[in-house]
Amino acid sequence: MFNDDIVSMPDKWEYPWYAAWDLAFHTLPISIVDPDFAKQQLALMLRGRYLHPSGQIPAYEWNFSDVNPPVHAWATLFLHRTEQALRGEADFDFLKAAFTSFC
Repeated sequence: MFNDDIVSMPDKWEYPWYAAWDLAFHTLPISIVDPDFAKQQLALMLRGRYLHPSGQIPAYEWNFSDVNPPVHAWATLFLHRTEQALRGEADFDFLKAAFTSFC
């Protein structure tokens, strides 16, 4: 796995590691201020370079063996609805890509 992207972390004590579960939830308040950055952050964990070949999202940057519930799907829908409420339009391209592939 190659991690060379900027990954949002709310606390300095978490640096330099991230948790995919946390990142999904962090995108929700970020989406109120900057929906485009929130979508970019959420899309990171859905890209092929972050996924296991089986499609599993790592729980942590070093751990594919821990399992997380599908919070990324929920966060994607929440982000979609938040952006739609804030901007008055929906980004169906983002929604479609999130549920198919960001590879």
